[in-house]
Amino acid sequence: MKLKTFCLLTNFTLALLFISCGDKTNESTVSSDSVYAYSLSLEAVTENYLAPGLQSFAHAAIGDDWLLFAGRMNGNDTLGGLHNLNADYSLKSFPPKSFNPFIYTFNPTTGTQSFINYSDMLNTIRAMAAGTNGEAEDIREICKKVGDILAEHGRIFMCTNPQVVQSGDYLYVVGGYGPPLNVTPTSGNYTTTDEIARINVPLLMRITNQDWNLTVAEWEDLFRFGNNPTLRATGGELKRLNDQFYLAVGHNFDTAQVYLNAVYEFNFSEDATSLALEATVTDTISDISPAVLLNNPKMADSTSTFRRRDLPIVASLYLDQDSNLAPNFALMGGVFKYGETLAAWNDAIYITPKGVDQYYIDSQHDQKDCNIYSCPDFVIYDSQSSELHTFLPGGIGDGKADNDLSGFTNTLGYAKFNLNTKASSFDTLSNVFPSNYFYGAEAVFIPNSNANYVTINDEQTDVIDGESTFTSSDPVHIGYIYGGIESYEASPSTYGSGKSGASNKVWKVMVSRIPVQQEK
Repeated sequence: MKLKTFCLLTNFTLALLFISCGDKTNESTVSSDSVYAYSLSLEAVTENYLAPGLQSFAHAAIGDDWLLFAGRMNGNDTLGGLHNLNADYSLKSFPPKSFNPFIYTFNPTTGTQSFINYSDMLNTIRAMAAGTNGEAEDIREICKKVGDILAEHGRIFMCTNPQVVQSGDYLYVVGGYGPPLNVTPTSGNYTTTDEIARINVPLLMRITNQDWNLTVAEWEDLFRFGNNPTLRATGGELKRLNDQFYLAVGHNFDTAQVYLNAVYEFNFSEDATSLALEATVTDTISDISPAVLLNNPKMADSTSTFRRRDLPIVASLYLDQDSNLAPNFALMGGVFKYGETLAAWNDAIYITPKGVDQYYIDSQHDQKDCNIYSCPDFVIYDSQSSELHTFLPGGIGDGKADNDLSGFTNTLGYAKFNLNTKASSFDTLSNVFPSNYFYGAEAVFIPNSNANYVTINDEQTDVIDGESTFTSSDPVHIGYIYGGIESYEASPSTYGSGKSGASNKVWKVMVSRIPVQQEK
C-alpha cells in the first residue's frame, strides 16, 4: 500500500548565539582571527503528513527516504509513551500492544508512506517459497532459506530500544527489549535480546512498497542474522569508526538489571550461504577489567563510571596518539549512578580508541541534570578553532529534582569542546521546541544531503563540517528531528491520555553560522 500526502511547514524560529572561540586570554579557548555564532531554528511540520508515531525505534535513510521499524507505538490507546515507572517493567509498563509490528518507508519531503507488517512479510516470503504464484525453483529455494532465518530472528523487528548504526546501504542492529515472538507475553518472559542483524536498506524499502520482484542475489543479500551474548543490550548505542563497530554502554534488563559498564569494540562477519551473521569482540574499553565485567558484574555495577544507559552518545573527533584527526564518540550524561536514587551522570566520557588512552573523562563538562536522557543530537566541527559544537534538543532532564524522573524538557543543551586544549563547556537555551508539550526523548536527528560531513582518509565521519556546510550566513536546512516521546506534562511517570505517547512529529532543523568580529 502506498499513501501520499503533502507537507505544509509552519515556521517557529528560536535563535541562539554561541561563540565558537572566546577571549584570547582565557586558557579554555583557542584564539582565532574570527569567531562564529550559531543560530538554530525548528520548523514544525503541522498538517497533512503521515509520519507514523514511534519511539525507541530503528531507523536508516537512503536519500530522502527513511526506513523505520521496531520501537513502540500508540495504537488506539496512547500506549507508546513513557513506560509506566510505577509498574512491573513488563506487561504493565510496556504493554504488548504498544510494540510496533510494522516496517515503514517514509519521505519527510513528500509525506509519502508505505508499510508492511512483519508477519505479512514473513507469510509472503513463505508463500513464495511454496511456489504459490508459480515462482521459479531458484526463487523458491532462496525464499525458503530467507523465511526460515527471518522467523527465527524476528525479534529484531518486534522489540524496543535496539542499538542501530547505518553503513552505506546496510543497517546493523544489536539487541533490544521486549517479550518473545509467538509466545503469550507474561510478566516473566520480557527479556533483553542478544539478536544481531545486518539489513539491506534499499531492498527492504522495496518490500514495504510491495515490490517482491527481487533476484536470487538480492534475496541472498537482504538479511543476515545471528546472536552474541556479550552484545545483549538495550539503552546503549551502536557506532562505527572506520571498519570497527562499537557497542557503547546500555544495560541488560531481565528479571534483574545489569549495566554493560563498558564499550565493546567488535567486528561483524557473515556467511552468504547460511545467511548467518557473527560478531567477534576485539577489545573492551572500560574502567573495569574484562574479567570482572564477565565474572562479577555486580561489583562492576557498583564502581564503574561507565554505568550508563539511555543517554546522548554523540559523534566526535579527537587527536590520536600521532596527533592526527580521527573519528570517535562521546557519552554525555546518562542514568543512573549506583546507590543514588535517580541520580544522573553530568560529565562526559570521550572514547578515543587510538589515543594515548582509550577514553577521557571530561569533568569540566557539567550538564547540571539537563538533557541527560537519550535525545536527538548533531555535532558541527569548526576547523579554524578546532572546536566541536554539540546540540542536544529536548529530551528528559530539566535541571530539577523529581520523585519519578527528572522532568521532560524542551531545553536545548549545547556543548563545546576544543580538540587541542580539551577545554569544554555546557550551556542551555529554553524552549527550543515551540510547544506546550515536550519533545526529544528517544527522538532522532536524521540529516539530509545539505549536511556535509568531515572526511578523514576518504572515510566520512558522523560530524558535520562547518566550513563546507555553511558557506554563508544564510540558514541551511540540515535535516529533521523525528519521533520519540511526546509528553503532555513535565513529569508524566507513565503513558496514556494526558500523560505521554509516541510522537509522529517531524521538525525541520535550520542552522546558520554567522561570523562575529572579535576585538584584536
